[in-house]
Amino acid sequence: MEVLNMNKKWLLLFLLIPALLLAFWQVGIINHNDDEADNDMNGTSSTDIVSKEYEIEVLAEGLEIPWEIVPLPDGRVIITERPGRIVMLGVGEIATIQNVEHIGEGGLLGMVLSPNFSENNYVYIYYTYREGSQIYNRVSRLTLLEETLFEETVIIDEIPGARVHNGGRIKFGPDDKLYVTTGDAQQPSLSQDLESLAGKILRLNEDGSIPEDNPLPDSPIYAYGLRNPQGLAWQPESGQLFASDHGPTMQDEINIITPGANYGWPIVSCSDWDNEYEYPFICYLDFTLAPSGMDFYKTAAGETMHSLYVAGLRGNMIMRINIDSQTSSRSQTPILQDWGRLRTVVYHEGALYIATNNRDGRGVPSDNNDKVLKVTRINE
Repeated sequence: MEVLNMNKKWLLLFLLIPALLLAFWQVGIINHNDDEADNDMNGTSSTDIVSKEYEIEVLAEGLEIPWEIVPLPDGRVIITERPGRIVMLGVGEIATIQNVEHIGEGGLLGMVLSPNFSENNYVYIYYTYREGSQIYNRVSRLTLLEETLFEETVIIDEIPGARVHNGGRIKFGPDDKLYVTTGDAQQPSLSQDLESLAGKILRLNEDGSIPEDNPLPDSPIYAYGLRNPQGLAWQPESGQLFASDHGPTMQDEINIITPGANYGWPIVSCSDWDNEYEYPFICYLDFTLAPSGMDFYKTAAGETMHSLYVAGLRGNMIMRINIDSQTSSRSQTPILQDWGRLRTVVYHEGALYIATNNRDGRGVPSDNNDKVLKVTRINE
């Protein structure tokens, strides 16, 4: 009788093990596809993928922490450098913002052209500054005339600043409104404070006034509960806004931004979420990407899949995320892993413009860093 009982036990184990293995395999696939980077490149290295799919041209080198790249309608390109300079490729420095506080991650950061640039020549910038013992960030407007920037007009200021977590990306959306990312300025509780501009995505009219259709009455706040968002991009056709955010000890996020939504920081991070907050579209739990600037590669009208390219600082890569038009599926591939820290990626007329940040105090610079790269898809 005891031998029979033992045989039954072994039979049950024999039947259960395959079922358990199948269940774990299915769970692994679900988690992998939903939240984690798809690093399976079928035995092909990132370098091989780049050489087969992309052409890379070095447009500039010897720069100092380039933060934003802005192509002009006439083909010229202007770039912010964190110490406070704006340079034009092929020309050199065209402006120095005198009161920039270059401290830690702060300094001259984002830049964007007015939607009506061809009529007004307006260029908007985001930078860190000091008043007494206080550090702040502001958005200002300049006017570009040939190779000169002048006439600074403050659009919004007294955004809390600090040595780190200053946010700094500014973009005009499809609605011609100005969107501004701000960090928590090393005071995490400010991200949940609707009286503070820290840890937010702001939305403004061109002149700095508050749009009447903002989600919070008489407030520039468009979304909140963010830690240090540094990337904004709108998906083609759908117009859906995506934002990148630096997490604590990994836990970096790519979020779909909904007006008035709370993204949870510092109450929750993407490893311990609950339904009271917006869950990230992608959460990186296995490594630190440190996502910064990003942009969609604009494919032909009617395409059902769009590629979002995200610059990774500590990740030392561009993460290419393929997203369908319903934002219900995605796959990921790391590329450009041979250039060190990457700060931003900007799409313009069939090419990606990318800035390295190996001189920002956290990278390993070579003799010619930092650089601006022009990356073009082959057979596009």
